[in-house]
Amino acid sequence: MAKALEIAQLSDFEAVDRASEKAQTHAELFTVIDAAIRSFGFPWFALVDDGDLIKGRSSCLFMTNYPSSWVDEVITNRLYRDDPVHAASIRSPTGLCWQRIHEVIAPTRAQLSVLDRGRTHGLNAGYTVPFRIPGERGAFFSVARRKDGAFTYAEAAAAQLVGGIAFQRGRELIEGRAVKALGAPLSRRQIDCLRLIAAGKTEWEMSIILGLSPATVHEYVEGARRRYGVRTRSQLVLAAARDGYVSLNYLA
Repeated sequence: MAKALEIAQLSDFEAVDRASEKAQTHAELFTVIDAAIRSFGFPWFALVDDGDLIKGRSSCLFMTNYPSSWVDEVITNRLYRDDPVHAASIRSPTGLCWQRIHEVIAPTRAQLSVLDRGRTHGLNAGYTVPFRIPGERGAFFSVARRKDGAFTYAEAAAAQLVGGIAFQRGRELIEGRAVKALGAPLSRRQIDCLRLIAAGKTEWEMSIILGLSPATVHEYVEGARRRYGVRTRSQLVLAAARDGYVSLNYLA
């Protein structure tokens, strides 16, 4: 693996970029990214949206060559809701080696269980890059391998570059997704409501604080939820935090 990355040139990544631009479907893009990560020595990768994972949903990013047994377990048991990799990587500006999870967050028992279950499928080490665009649903790109140990600088750089290529083309292939960021940002009242949710307030308490009716508060929150395309309010607050609307201090 190290040798392959040591001799990698910028032209190698340019070739991946050009090939991805020619992809007209997610299946074609999968073939490009799968070949790319293998050429750099990574057996597995995943490009998935933040939130609920549903295979085959055309409006979402879901592209992976992870062991099918692991993918089925994650989706069936909704293990993504307690994924410490995603929870920790969003606090890193460039990406996160899985070995550093404990340095970034204090994993819960459920989160540690997810890591243990992943190892039973061979996912012993990996690197995850988060992607955030205001007004859009977040996404994560990961590469993984059986060999344990920290990722080198070259390995991390390869994951970041290939991940960026995969995310850019992947979102372009979803009709309407790539232009969502051009829409209006969250309203002042929506932001106020999300910050109060993050502080643990109920809609009734929020209505008192903001001087609004509970129904109006509810509509502000639901409007923001629909905008991000998430189902739960915890997902909504986390998405808003990643876009800078809500401080992560509320969620510590």
